[in-house]
Amino acid sequence: MRISEKNQLSAEQSVACNSSGMGIVVSASAGAGKTKVLVSRLVKRCIEDNPRVPLSRILALTFTEAAASEMKKRVAQELNEIKQLAEKEDNVNQELIQYI
Repeated sequence: MRISEKNQLSAEQSVACNSSGMGIVVSASAGAGKTKVLVSRLVKRCIEDNPRVPLSRILALTFTEAAASEMKKRVAQELNEIKQLAEKEDNVNQELIQYI
């Protein structure tokens, strides 16, 4: 399942999202897309990685409660969009839908 088309990443953002390894640090100026990168990375780990990584096993740190709330909201929205797309496909992936 691919991450939403509307959330296309730049080349630099894709590198951060797709880098392998356990941890990354994303540092950039305001409005540069840090949250988008981190949300894309979290969703990718939960949906596309083999084996999938449960959200309960991921630690994502932010500097403020507002940023944490925004990230949580965006992850939930992205997972919901993926679930809705999976439900519409002819070859519905029931395992993925149940997982989400």
